[in-house]
Amino acid sequence: MQDQLNQAISLQQSGKFQQAEEIFKKLLQIEPDNPVLQARLGLLLFQVQRFAESYPLLEYAINSLPQETELLLRGVEVATRLGKNLQVEKWLYKVLEALPDNVAANEQLAGILVNNHKEKEALKISKHLIRLNPKSSNAYNLKGLALSRLSEIDKGYKCFQKAVLLNPGQLGAIRNLIIYGKGKNEKVLEEIIPQLEQKITQQASPQIKMNIAYIISMYYDKLKATEKSFQYLKLGNDINNSRLPYEHKTTEKQFEILKKSITPERVKLLEGKSLDDASPIFILGMPRSGTTLIEQILSSHSLVEAEGEITDLKEAFEARSAILNDDIVDDDYLNAVLGVSSQYLSNVRSRQSAQYFTDKMPYNFMLLGQIALTMPNAKIIHCTRNPIETCFSIYKQNFSGAHSYANNLLDLAHYYKAYDSLMTYWKALFGDQIYEANYESMVSDSEDQIAKLLNFCQLEDEAKCYEFHKNKRAVRTASAAQVRQPIYRDAIKASNLYKTQLLPLAQALDT
Repeated sequence: MQDQLNQAISLQQSGKFQQAEEIFKKLLQIEPDNPVLQARLGLLLFQVQRFAESYPLLEYAINSLPQETELLLRGVEVATRLGKNLQVEKWLYKVLEALPDNVAANEQLAGILVNNHKEKEALKISKHLIRLNPKSSNAYNLKGLALSRLSEIDKGYKCFQKAVLLNPGQLGAIRNLIIYGKGKNEKVLEEIIPQLEQKITQQASPQIKMNIAYIISMYYDKLKATEKSFQYLKLGNDINNSRLPYEHKTTEKQFEILKKSITPERVKLLEGKSLDDASPIFILGMPRSGTTLIEQILSSHSLVEAEGEITDLKEAFEARSAILNDDIVDDDYLNAVLGVSSQYLSNVRSRQSAQYFTDKMPYNFMLLGQIALTMPNAKIIHCTRNPIETCFSIYKQNFSGAHSYANNLLDLAHYYKAYDSLMTYWKALFGDQIYEANYESMVSDSEDQIAKLLNFCQLEDEAKCYEFHKNKRAVRTASAAQVRQPIYRDAIKASNLYKTQLLPLAQALDT
């Protein structure tokens, strides 16, 4: 067996991956629990970029051989590629047990902790990084991001300033300096932005070119230089769109299936069988419609904790996708829809002890029927905003993940109208359970609107809800800087300066 293993390793080293793979697999048939063989095959599959196949093999090997640091590092690479951020975090901590002063591992861990919404831990790691390397621009940027999300905006901003001074080419720090600057005039940006404009014409990488374009657009938007801002915004979105093309027919089909899965007949079927848990407060709607503002207000209440944008409901629903089958029988349907909500409540309650919690995943609007049908005592807050302002605000964001509709104005309009149609359907079935929270109304008459919101949620008036900007909880969305202000009015008619550029959007929205 050792001879065969040596032969496979030799073949792998000489680039004959298929032959090596065949031998590794034959050996694993003989010894399926051998962690060394699992590791060898996992590393080979990683080498040929078959990451999904590589991952379970490396996971098994790492669990059996936790002291093998090099194996852990390869596992981190695979898990990162697959977006398994919690596993990346776990393995990086193990790496740092052996290599506590490894700068690269510390940097990656600080970044992943920010992504995993663990700002306090990220802050601790970033401070350690600065001690290891006081000239690390990335360490200061990560520290600033953690501080800003923890409501220490001014301290965070100083970190972004330091990061940019240390490395004027640090795109993430430049972006954060603009976002959290609140209109501050930064001399360093006056020097950096023209350099970025020159760099973008020479940049070969579409990803870097796209990121630079969004940053330049943000800078000129702050200066109200609309033509230049939109020129770069469109460039960034066009590159993004070429990477993630949008198929509207897929959205239309998906939304129709969701409608068919919850009919008036099925509403009657669940009468008297639904769950009575009243703890969830769902805040949903299109992205950039004011969901963060509403969560900031409600989580300021003594009985409410914020969960933020969580995917628990989506994951529970996808695990029981048979709900969407046309031929599913009543008993199976009942078990499936109740199972989704039971699993969701169990997952969130395992980490949440407050009487009420907010779930502000905007895309839960797709699952509003599931929520209202099975959790009638949950509060559902539908956030609305002027359609053009909503779509333009989305268009201005360099979103990560599945937002492919966001990179083209006509696609945005089509998606918005499909969302609006789905919401019309949900309101026809569950209108009494849905509270409409309009962004413009909240800004123009916040005191009255906050009182109405609290009343709908059956929460007693508390002064802190009217001073939501003082809430120290972590805010992780693009609205983090805005909700630290008493009321953010600048976004009310942000599209007015771009009327000419947004005319196709307005026409497609029929507004």
